[in-house]
Amino acid sequence: MHHEQEVQMIAYRIWEEKGRGDGHDVEHWLKAEAIWREQQGRETHAIRPAAVPQKPVIDFQRKSAAPQHRPLA
Repeated sequence: MHHEQEVQMIAYRIWEEKGRGDGHDVEHWLKAEAIWREQQGRETHAIRPAAVPQKPVIDFQRKSAAPQHRPLA
């Protein structure tokens, strides 16, 4: 599954948990991005050998705004 699809699924779950209200799509998307990055960090850290120094991650493809569509119900 691709990054955007995974984030969309997380955002949809957040939207459902928050009562499916309108007007919080960007907030839910940003929260989903943070959750996704946290999950990726744990997975990457778990498989990375301890002897390899960690470099900072620079996301050059980061979007400035989340899509303005709502997940399908």
